[in-house]
Amino acid sequence: MKYLLIVLLFSFLAACDKNDPTPELSDDIYKDYVEEFEISNRELESTQKEYNKLLIEKTKAVPQTGQIKFVQKKIYDSERQINTLKQQKQFFEIKIELRRDLARQRALESQHGGRPWPDVAEIATYKSSIKFQRDKLAWDKNKGMKKNVPRGTSATGEAPKAAGH
Repeated sequence: MKYLLIVLLFSFLAACDKNDPTPELSDDIYKDYVEEFEISNRELESTQKEYNKLLIEKTKAVPQTGQIKFVQKKIYDSERQINTLKQQKQFFEIKIELRRDLARQRALESQHGGRPWPDVAEIATYKSSIKFQRDKLAWDKNKGMKKNVPRGTSATGEAPKAAGH
């Protein structure tokens, strides 16, 4: 009976010192990167489906009616968006890998008496900077973009009245 208690006590003490194999899962910044990666991946898949539909639509377009140019413009825009989303997806893959490595390193440092993990100050700074970025995007989107207009015309499309007439 004594041996059983000693074995249980040692196994309990040994279990307390085990390292977390995935400390990044407790990191809010890592979780945010994973979420952004999944969002960009879903957008990429939906854009590629739309692109395939546009290719089919191009084959069905009636010649000499202007439909082909219209579809070609849509295809060009879709290709550009697919390229952007692929780059964004690759960006978040890299950010996830870097954050995972940093999280593991900092988790080890915290076990040896270094900085706390997860670092609350770093997460607060990250969240505030992301909030400002997202608020700015939303504000710009709601405000609208100024359209470039030819010189001598106004934004409404009216030509200015000539002086003296």
